[in-house]
Amino acid sequence: MANVFASMLLIYPAEIERVMKKVDEGVELFDEIWEKVYSAEQQNQKEKYEVELKKEIKKLQRLRDQIKTWIGSSEVKDKDSLIDARKLIETKMEQFKVCE
Repeated sequence: MANVFASMLLIYPAEIERVMKKVDEGVELFDEIWEKVYSAEQQNQKEKYEVELKKEIKKLQRLRDQIKTWIGSSEVKDKDSLIDARKLIETKMEQFKVCE
């Protein structure tokens, strides 16, 4: 049993790194879609991009939930980058509310 627990701890850094990369990619994509929403000339284009934006914010929210779990875990020691990522996602969530 102890070996299983120890191996779980070793998974965290790789899993955290994977999620952090997804956050970076998701935020970049969100910003690109955001620009498209506000530069769209036709209403149907704008609505299409708004749907894409909503999908992306949902992905970021799921990542945020995972990050919040890690922040609350005593097994994860370095939480600064996690807290920064959570705040960045929350900033994008506030930005999305403007679009809704």
